[in-house]
Amino acid sequence: MLRRTGTTLLVVTLLTALSATPATADGAPYTGKQYDFGGGITQISGTVPTVDAIADNISTSAAATVAEIAAHRDTLPYGGIYPAAGTPDQLSVYPGPAGVAASDQYSVTATLGTGGQQGSFVYKSLARKTDTNRELDTSWTSFSFSGPVTVRVTKLSAGAATGCLVRPYSAAITTSFAGNVCTFTISEPGNLSVEFEPNIHNPVLHPMLVFANPPEVDVPSPTDPNVRYFGPGKHFLGAGQQLLSGQTVYLAGGAFVEAAFIADGPVSNVTIKGRGVVSGLFMDTGNQDLNKDQPGMVDIADQGSQNLLVEGVTFVDGPRFNVRALAQFTTIHNVKTISWWYSTDGMVGGHKSLLENNFVKSNDDSIKLFWGDTIARGNTIWQLENGASFMISWNIHENPQTFHVYDNDVIHAEHYQIQKTAIFRALHAGSGTLSRYLFDDIRVENANWRLFYLAIENNKWYDPARGYGELDQIIFRNIHAYTTYQQPNVVQGMDATHKVRNVNFQNVYANGTCFNNSQAGNFQIDQSTTNAIRVYRSTDGSCRT
Repeated sequence: MLRRTGTTLLVVTLLTALSATPATADGAPYTGKQYDFGGGITQISGTVPTVDAIADNISTSAAATVAEIAAHRDTLPYGGIYPAAGTPDQLSVYPGPAGVAASDQYSVTATLGTGGQQGSFVYKSLARKTDTNRELDTSWTSFSFSGPVTVRVTKLSAGAATGCLVRPYSAAITTSFAGNVCTFTISEPGNLSVEFEPNIHNPVLHPMLVFANPPEVDVPSPTDPNVRYFGPGKHFLGAGQQLLSGQTVYLAGGAFVEAAFIADGPVSNVTIKGRGVVSGLFMDTGNQDLNKDQPGMVDIADQGSQNLLVEGVTFVDGPRFNVRALAQFTTIHNVKTISWWYSTDGMVGGHKSLLENNFVKSNDDSIKLFWGDTIARGNTIWQLENGASFMISWNIHENPQTFHVYDNDVIHAEHYQIQKTAIFRALHAGSGTLSRYLFDDIRVENANWRLFYLAIENNKWYDPARGYGELDQIIFRNIHAYTTYQQPNVVQGMDATHKVRNVNFQNVYANGTCFNNSQAGNFQIDQSTTNAIRVYRSTDGSCRT
């Protein structure tokens, strides 16, 4: 159990209660309400076999897609991402690049087993959209390991701390604290936030992130003619670095590369990997509107592209997209992003994509779910004041389907002024019908604005003459948010023929309760533009399916 004091005691209690074994089996029977088009309300009492069948079908289809993506990834020259079983205990720390200043907020050491301490260089990124960002900076360090490693994070800045914790809570990391040093031992990779009490609630003014990577596998040869190899140190390449089919871009730990990697047309069999950093600060104009004209740091927009892997790299200070990789058969694995502008999205893959074990700290949408047959699992999100942690639609004209989003953590969401922001959001003004979304086992720790905003509605970037579509077959189950929200949850369509329909809120916990009707969940459901909106929970009190 995490060591927490004072204000975090309530979270400990909630986590303990929700993880306890219930007296009876999880899942059915359920109790709740269904809200239908025209104002009808019916009682849910028992099972929901139609919804269960959809969820099972999505899960089965997603598992097949993961296998299909892996088969394509295996054809890449350096496509390995998972260490082999029995990998020996090891620890790799990386040098600080010359010309890049170390953080003045924190220092970090790592110790493998009973070995000696090794310093792990700590970077710092300054807040860029200072008129709305409430944080001042973000520090981070990165190392790779297997075996038990003890991490010590020292707070260097003025002001005494009273304790520390590590997020996400689901990692169940125990800490000790003394003399402004937070100490903890880990044996599994993870993307972690180390927070010193009392500054553990939004806004955390000086975040400290620890990217504890697995050991690298399939490291490219620097002499391979199909590899662009960047060793430790600072490299300025500039924008417009063309990605070519069959190419591998490798950034070694300690590499700090100022670049934007783009494809002007379709590409195939491309790998971008390593433990280095890509910085987009050189493209930042300091102006929100002008930044929209900048490229993404990985920008593959042609959906005719195939078989792409982005793995291990940290992307910071991008003025636009971090990773837009619209290739079919895309893997985005253990990628880290830190960005500050309303125009800086986190990541999106194309049709048949796996977004896995990533860390996203973004001020636009963190994970976009637009192109179908997408799996997003094991990700950790720190949402700034704009955008959504999970964005379901924004002016989409295609008809994508089958998204499985599960076992993710939202550790902070700093929404505080933009009305329609939410953890789960659809602002669907497109002509497409998007369907078959299964969100399962999502944990939200420190957010208090809004959990759901699902709407079909016009916006200033859309031409109504193109028409409107619908949202259909969306399942939210085992969503556990441990705070109280200021804004109501919204479900509304455009009109009677462009509906939000067949949406299920199954065992959703927030505001200190497990929802079983619209009032308990503080929902605003427009029954003139929606149909079959279900809010229900397990009758055994477990709030688990």
